[in-house]
Amino acid sequence: MAENEEIKKDTAEEVQETAPDTAEEIKEDTATEQAPEAQSPEETAPEKPKKKSGNPFRSKKFRHGTLSVVFTVIFVAAVVLVNVVIDLVLERFNVEADLTTGAIFTLGEETEEYIRSVDDDVTFYVTAEREALNNAGNNYKQTVEYLDKMTVLNRRFKVQYVNLLTDPDFSKDYEEDLKNYQIIVKSGKTGRYRVVSINDFMRYTLSDGNTYGYEEASMYVNYYGYTVSGYSSVAEEEIVSAVQSVSLDDPTVVTFLTGYGESDSSPLEQILTANAYVTQTAEIDRIEAVPENTDILVIHGPTKDYSNDAVNKVDEWLSNGGKYGKDLVFIASADAADTPNLDEYLAEWGLEIGKGYVLQTDTDHVYYTGSALPLMQDLEIKTDTDYYENMKISSSSKLVVYPVRPVISLWENKGNFANKPLVSSYGEKCLLYPFTADENWNPSEAELKGYDAVVEASKVQFEGGTVPVYSKIVAVGSDQFFASYYTTASNYSNGELALTLFDTNSGQGGNKIKIVEKPFTAETYQIDRSTQLAIGITFVAVIPIIIIVAGIIVWARRRRL
Repeated sequence: MAENEEIKKDTAEEVQETAPDTAEEIKEDTATEQAPEAQSPEETAPEKPKKKSGNPFRSKKFRHGTLSVVFTVIFVAAVVLVNVVIDLVLERFNVEADLTTGAIFTLGEETEEYIRSVDDDVTFYVTAEREALNNAGNNYKQTVEYLDKMTVLNRRFKVQYVNLLTDPDFSKDYEEDLKNYQIIVKSGKTGRYRVVSINDFMRYTLSDGNTYGYEEASMYVNYYGYTVSGYSSVAEEEIVSAVQSVSLDDPTVVTFLTGYGESDSSPLEQILTANAYVTQTAEIDRIEAVPENTDILVIHGPTKDYSNDAVNKVDEWLSNGGKYGKDLVFIASADAADTPNLDEYLAEWGLEIGKGYVLQTDTDHVYYTGSALPLMQDLEIKTDTDYYENMKISSSSKLVVYPVRPVISLWENKGNFANKPLVSSYGEKCLLYPFTADENWNPSEAELKGYDAVVEASKVQFEGGTVPVYSKIVAVGSDQFFASYYTTASNYSNGELALTLFDTNSGQGGNKIKIVEKPFTAETYQIDRSTQLAIGITFVAVIPIIIIVAGIIVWARRRRL
């Protein structure tokens, strides 16, 4: 017992001696863990986070940058696409606005409809620079605009501008002597082509009240002191006519016979070619027969008599192997000519060309020309003929000629022949001034009556016994009928008559497109100075500033992301 108590006592004393030390050690150990020893700033600074070694394409910075680039690329692509689409639309459709008073740059509805219908690869070769034409004035710019619009209306049409100086070989493919400011209209289907001059597209109204082409107007201005009072354009008509003449599958071919001192037929040929006819010449003594492709034959103002062989060739062509259906336009020379063989042949058709000039004594229908004889006079077209219906002569127009020989009908009807006057003098107050007249000739002794100036003689046969088929000779009393002065002057209808003689017999008049001349009487649309300034400031300053400010705002906002 005593021994056990002694052991307890020794153990208690050990606990008292060791407890404080253990507590202190515990406190010190705890303090050390909670408040470590002070260290230098470098030692106490937190360690920098280590870069992750993951996929960089998944970073936030990359995602925002990529999105920005994608949006930029899409925007640029959209702008380019919109421009391409707009260019295609502008090229395909005519979206321009013609602000000129007379709509001088706008094609007519009939023209647009016709151009769309042409089933042919038509090429317009223009012997001038496009920029030069645009800068040469509205009349030349109009041609450029018309050609552009036609290529939009028909995708088979093409325009090429050719410099004859830098491309001299271009002219080798054409018989004509090509010049600057011309258009060669060429068909890919028929291979035919036609050359028209841009200078001839203009018509000039002079101080005498008439309108003339370029050459005639220049002559009257330079040599007679006339002044120009107005301008108009026939560019649309000329270009459309050229397209028609080269594209028609079966155009009417008119052959002009030569070899017997014929007068200048170029004004008449110009009228025909301008209205889709194809013209050609043939020297009658150098050919075995009239060309087979001839639809209408023309003898224009011969001053020498035809040989019997030449007359027979003409007669064989008109007879057409007994089938008929052929037409001859015989235009007498205004000069006295001894032509017995031609006279005899015309007489077989009941026609005679008078040996003198028709003098009109009615002062309401006569014009003095400085001579004692009033040889210039009005004529009237007969109203009971198909020619009058086709001509549709306006009340303000008139036929004028100087001088004219009478065309005398030897009969009205005889067998299968028939004669019909087409154009005559006004009234019954005319007399014949003979070629043989001298100073002793007394007009008071001459007979006053009316005279015909154009007569149609026809010869008929019945196909199948019931269908009438005609061959015709249309005799005209003077080659001056279709002189350029009368055919180009707007106050005279001689050009209309010439075309009607051919249209009525060929049936080609049904292909005509009604085109109105475009007057250049007004300037294009103008804006005042204040409007010009406002437009300039808007496009030069306001719009660029808005774009710049918008760009800065977008940049600043994107920078914060």
